[in-house]
Order: sequence, then structure tokens, then C-alpha cells
Amino acid sequence: MRWLLLILMVLSSYQAAAAFDKCVGVYVGRISIHHQQGIDKVVLMSSSSDTSGSYWVFFTGWDPDAKKEALSVLMAAKASNHRVDIYTKAEDKCSIGTPGQVFNEIHLSTNP
Repeated sequence: MRWLLLILMVLSSYQAAAAFDKCVGVYVGRISIHHQQGIDKVVLMSSSSDTSGSYWVFFTGWDPDAKKEALSVLMAAKASNHRVDIYTKAEDKCSIGTPGQVFNEIHLSTNP
């Protein structure tokens, strides 16, 4: 019975993470910076108190100067607990609940 409960908990937590597709008014989670490429990828969260969020969203194809500017905006948003609106290259401009998405734009949100 314990094993069944454990398996159900693991499966339900995976589904919750995979269903995350909100891209407006999200919080910055983990930021990954590569030693040669600079900012590499970011995890976004629906609440500042969440412990997990979207899949990694990448900066593939971004100009190095644009990546530095994006890092500045993301770090400021993270430090101040400010929301961001992001858009990806996915067909629906979001899909961060699906692996392998690439940023297209990042905006500081208007906090309510």
C-alpha cells in the first residue's frame, strides 16, 4: 500500500510540473550561467513561494549583449520578487510546461 501511495505521489507531482504553461506574471526561479556562454537557461515559477516550476527555458541563438541585458532584468526581478512576462518561440508563445523552449522576449510585469 505504501509503494502504491508513493508511486501515485510521484506521478501526480510530475504531472503538475509538466502542466505549467503560464507565461504572464511569473516569477524567476533558477538561473543557470555557463562559464563560456553566459546566461544559459532559466526556470520560471507561478508563485514566489514555489519550490519547482517550469522546465528550463533556454537562450539559444540570442546575441551575447541581449543575453547580458536579459540577465540584468531577470536578476532584478528575482531580487525584488517582481513578476515577469515571457514569450517563447513556441507556437503558442509559451509552452514552458514542455521541455526545450527558447526565450523570444522578456518583459518586467506590472505588479498588481
